[in-house]
Amino acid sequence: MLVSRIEIAIKKWPVQISLDHALKWVLQFDKEDYPLAVQIIEHLDVLGSSQIRAALEVAHTKLVRSISNKGSPMKGNNTLFAAVGKSAKSGALIAYHYRVTSEIPESSFISGDEEDQLDLSKIENIVLVDDVIGTGRTITSEVSKMAEEVYSSERVRNIFVLTVAGYESGINHVEEKTGSSVITALEYGIRDTVADLDAVFYHGMPMSDREDSLETIKRYCRSVGNSELGFANVGGLLVFDHNTPNTTLPIIWSNSKNWLPLFPRAANIPGSAKVIKSVKKERSADFEKKDSTNLSVIRKEMEITLFVEGKIDEIFIDYFVEKQKLSENIEVGKVNAIALGGLYQSQKLIDLLQQSKKHAVFVLDNDAHAKRAASRLDGLENVPVMFLKPNFIALLDINKIYANKERFPSLPEEPLSIDDERADVSDDKWLHALEKATIRRGAIVSRADAIIKFIDEFLDEKKYEEFCKELKEKINVFFPSLPEV
Repeated sequence: MLVSRIEIAIKKWPVQISLDHALKWVLQFDKEDYPLAVQIIEHLDVLGSSQIRAALEVAHTKLVRSISNKGSPMKGNNTLFAAVGKSAKSGALIAYHYRVTSEIPESSFISGDEEDQLDLSKIENIVLVDDVIGTGRTITSEVSKMAEEVYSSERVRNIFVLTVAGYESGINHVEEKTGSSVITALEYGIRDTVADLDAVFYHGMPMSDREDSLETIKRYCRSVGNSELGFANVGGLLVFDHNTPNTTLPIIWSNSKNWLPLFPRAANIPGSAKVIKSVKKERSADFEKKDSTNLSVIRKEMEITLFVEGKIDEIFIDYFVEKQKLSENIEVGKVNAIALGGLYQSQKLIDLLQQSKKHAVFVLDNDAHAKRAASRLDGLENVPVMFLKPNFIALLDINKIYANKERFPSLPEEPLSIDDERADVSDDKWLHALEKATIRRGAIVSRADAIIKFIDEFLDEKKYEEFCKELKEKINVFFPSLPEV
């Protein structure tokens, strides 16, 4: 019975694993645990080349739309693709699949660390490619290193992360910590792992059996590795034909302590530092020209970068630029929005901005956390900080939202009567709850169009005018020597 179940399961996989190999893997378990081992085999999500390429087609469609929304549509050679640093062995292979699937020129892809510098003069978008986002920590580290260099450069460039698959918590971690846009074709949640007792893996089991099964899995994982359920105890069941994520159960991929892995995990190699290296050289060249360059440009030709905290803040600014004529209202040539996530606290970014020719303004929430983090910006010359009142969600017509409360069942309790004047509502915790009930309902990047429609419907025009007025004043201070037009 168990053998036939194994045979049926492995025949569904897009990669060839012999029945003999699968049986040897099961036989490493204690006899009473054979059924659990077979159940693990039956619930593995194994992705082969065809599934990867199909997923990348979906991701590419999302990427094209996301890049277009940022005002720099993918065209010609304005977009550079690079395999993510320390996962470059997997990232480079995924980049190859992606290039073939999307018919993108090979010259647009970087997968090695050759010494020659890249020509970044026409690059507006940088896309980091990898197979999976697990906890998001590795990619966050790599994106942060790149973002500090890219965002401090005089030229404005957008950073995107594109993966075949990703866990929801990891995706959120990358976006929150780096502000980059994450494009993922296959999104997994905690119920796609063994870590949650309500997961699909346990369907049909009594709760007591679920708890026993989880403890048994943890025991075997500890016996072959340093974690109970894989890296950060994710407890994943995802496998690629070329590699197995370290967030997948160690008993699937580990070969330590003479354990026979079902799908071995490949070693990592260094990856895409070439892009970072090229941006550093470019920024150094810009700095050398700084003293000899006339900064008194005509105001209405000036390009301003607004550094904001999160992706929703970035969507607000992009909407203001596209639909509410922000550039015209503050009398500059162009406005770019870049979400920094936790990077607005980066001392390295601040130091690099001090050297940069970039015209930038930090637009931050007016809460205790942001003010503490922004205190280190005090010594940053020529880069002003504007605090919101107290955040972007407060720019909406709160009365109008509550007049439509049947559409938003999770709205927090109103702090004031609906008939009262609400323009001065400034409770940032309450506004955060309002944001969660209306805008932050799922993956932000995938809901960008819906968020834009929401802003368009509920924007308070008077508050927006006040926002523009204050931002314009910040820019006036930033460039006191510029001629008024």
